[in-house]
Amino acid sequence: MSRLWVVCYDISDNRIRNKVCDLLKNHGERVQYSVFECHLGGKELAGLRQEVAGLLEQDDQVRWYPLCDWCKDKTSWDGPGMPPDDPYFRIV
Repeated sequence: MSRLWVVCYDISDNRIRNKVCDLLKNHGERVQYSVFECHLGGKELAGLRQEVAGLLEQDDQVRWYPLCDWCKDKTSWDGPGMPPDDPYFRIV
């Protein structure tokens, strides 16, 4: 079973940042420049985290925030933007 994850990063090197971004694009929806929403199962999450960690340098940081069903249903935002185009994600 998958869970919604908010993944954000602070990576200074353009080459590494682009590689991490490409990996995350394959697993989720980019919602801001360095923020993704991804539906990931346990094995998929573990594999993706391992791939991302293998790219990072000492001062780079990636944060993984799990959202429970209750939390994801309460998600909202201010300003322009569209809800993620993900059949598993709904804002009510």
